[in-house]
Amino acid sequence: MSFIRQYRRFVRVSFEDDGGQPVDAFDVRLTGHTRRVLSDHALIFRPGVAGFSIYSRRNPDEADPLIGPITGRTRLSFGLRLTDPQFHARYHPDLQPAARQILLHNLDATGTVQTSGALSSAATVEQADLVRVGAAKSFPVTLDLTAGVPDRLQARNRFDNSLLVEQEFTAPAGPVLRLNADLNSLEHPAVRLTTPVAGVLDQLVYADDEISSSGVELILDLWWEQRQDVVPTPGGAQFTASFRARDGA
Repeated sequence: MSFIRQYRRFVRVSFEDDGGQPVDAFDVRLTGHTRRVLSDHALIFRPGVAGFSIYSRRNPDEADPLIGPITGRTRLSFGLRLTDPQFHARYHPDLQPAARQILLHNLDATGTVQTSGALSSAATVEQADLVRVGAAKSFPVTLDLTAGVPDRLQARNRFDNSLLVEQEFTAPAGPVLRLNADLNSLEHPAVRLTTPVAGVLDQLVYADDEISSSGVELILDLWWEQRQDVVPTPGGAQFTASFRARDGA
């Protein structure tokens, strides 16, 4: 058996402003889930200035040189902690409503995996990319009952609106109901929370125990569903998160 190993860049993620200048403001942290995926597919994570790279491994003496090929839809999740305390003073978006975080990902409006390009809903990161983060086992939810009184909470696919999880409850008298939703059975953490009564709740959320307890300000989900060796060489698949600079910043 050959022990020769070759390394090729699989993915490059870059952080920049809307003028194309690097934004070196993040400490990128791998989740436990991501460490397992990297191990399963022989992938190597390498942090860099204003971004990071992931490398695949090859054994050139094998008939199929790629080690650990990806054969199905796979998610790599990262928590991004800010290292620049002035970041939100320099760049959009405003984190309103309160208690929202930025979710970056390479899925288009239909949920299709994109193999390069922007990691935001538009060319730059905006309020459309904000989500509310909480623990999957007990996600805190506040319902405004002035528009109506529902009897259930629903977690729906954020792209096709299909029902994923439903939790029934009995609402007490009063204008507000606070409860903890059990979203632990979700296959993926990012969903829409809603109720059958319009105007009560319609919110993008990210339900993950580890991310919720980590205190990171941004989340990045990278999706892939092909072999790693389909990417261009030597650069790999190129992704960018672009932050719009504030006037005068």
